[in-house]
Amino acid sequence: MKKFLQRALIVMVAPLMFTSCASILNGKYQKVTVKTASSDSKVYVNDELQGTGKTVVAKMRRDASVKQIKVEREGYKTDYKVHFQDRKSPLYIMSWVPFGVLFYPPFMDHGPKAYNYPKEISVGKKMPEIHTRAENEKYVYLKNTAFDVKKEDIKYTVIKHKNFKKKKDKYKDQGNAKEDLKFDNSIFSDAVSEILKNNNYIDTTNTIFRSNTNSLYLSAKVSKVKFENVYAFEAKSYMRYLITKLDIEWEIFDLYNQSKYKHTYKAESGEFALRNNNREEAFKNSLEDAISSSFFEFMDSKTVKELIEQSKEKEIKLDNLQISKPQPVTSLSEAMEATVTIKVKEGHGSGCFITNNGYIVTNFHVVSASDDITVVTKDGKEYPATIVRKNEFSDLALIKIDIQNEFAFTLPSEKNYEIGEDIFAIGTPKSIELGQSLSKGIISGFRTYENRQIIQTDASVNGGNSGGALVNKEGSFIGVVNAKVFGVGVEGLGFSIPAETIFTDLGIKY
Repeated sequence: MKKFLQRALIVMVAPLMFTSCASILNGKYQKVTVKTASSDSKVYVNDELQGTGKTVVAKMRRDASVKQIKVEREGYKTDYKVHFQDRKSPLYIMSWVPFGVLFYPPFMDHGPKAYNYPKEISVGKKMPEIHTRAENEKYVYLKNTAFDVKKEDIKYTVIKHKNFKKKKDKYKDQGNAKEDLKFDNSIFSDAVSEILKNNNYIDTTNTIFRSNTNSLYLSAKVSKVKFENVYAFEAKSYMRYLITKLDIEWEIFDLYNQSKYKHTYKAESGEFALRNNNREEAFKNSLEDAISSSFFEFMDSKTVKELIEQSKEKEIKLDNLQISKPQPVTSLSEAMEATVTIKVKEGHGSGCFITNNGYIVTNFHVVSASDDITVVTKDGKEYPATIVRKNEFSDLALIKIDIQNEFAFTLPSEKNYEIGEDIFAIGTPKSIELGQSLSKGIISGFRTYENRQIIQTDASVNGGNSGGALVNKEGSFIGVVNAKVFGVGVEGLGFSIPAETIFTDLGIKY
């Protein structure tokens, strides 16, 4: 009997001696109170919804890994924080009780369940409000994005969690992270495009008719990147999370590529858990979060708010400019001689002589963004040009070169075309080497665009045709081809500004 009791005692004591009390007695999960700013805040832990409200009790597994907390709230930017086990469970004291001076069992009490999370954490207390496009505001389309970052301006640093929280500048520079991280400009452009789409800035229902009164373009450029790897050695494991900091310049343009406002921000992401199997995803998510933070700050600025307010077309009053009336063009070959190529820094477009002394009508968007304008005539000669008149709302401009040209279009005073009529578009598609190309089609309809009628045709046109001539089979001037404002990305359709409106739009007369 005595031996039996001794063996029973050994069986009972052995697990306590060679395992650990906290590791055995502590639960697999711990309840953590997440405090938010609003009753409609949704709390997620590792992408699993934990509840909605100002106070949410979340279950976190004791597994010695960093937990990703996400708080979402309608109309506000998502907030990201991390949480990890950083303290011994109170049950740890139980490891000492049975043994008195036997110290080794407590030191063995270091399983994941032996550690606790902080019982409370605040997340989403200062979530910035998101400005979503309203019905009376302009659409905003992405122009371009760029990682214009020099090698020395991509920093990858590590810092202890306690120093980071105390804001002690004790970073260890780990050098350049460019070779380790597989991100490119597509991540940047995709992130911005997704933000614009999700916040109603992109018109997904009517992508044909854009104007200076209803559309803006956005560009963004990152010049510095700093990835901060924050770490702590807790629960016998390394706990790591990432914060990304950017220098990012946002710039907003009108339809004609004219810069309206730009500002550089120092953006910072939330906290993103770093684990061995999610490194690339964490860097990507952190980068996108920093980008979105700066975007919402930019769109919330006073200047941008004023810019995105939809404006009505303004009546442009111009003093009448008298020009000499040319002899009418009487054939397609003469019409091609009366059409020119216009070279600018950003590319090229087309134009049409309307006098015999060098006055040329074109689209305003062809020449709007350049001070250096060159006209190339049918014979290949080049001439510098200056802008004489412009109308941003009708997308027309009058430019002048020093020349005596033989052929020029006569502006009609009234409508000289009808639906179904054969027409020809003359211009410089795609490449300057294709100057004064001719494409045939018909007038397939008339469209009303901001109280203006425009001509729709199935003639083949693209960006280089902008500002070129739309003529009938006799070479008579019908309209100015507009391949940007009216026909961006519309396959098989072209649009033109009726020629009879040029007198009024540019304030000219014979």
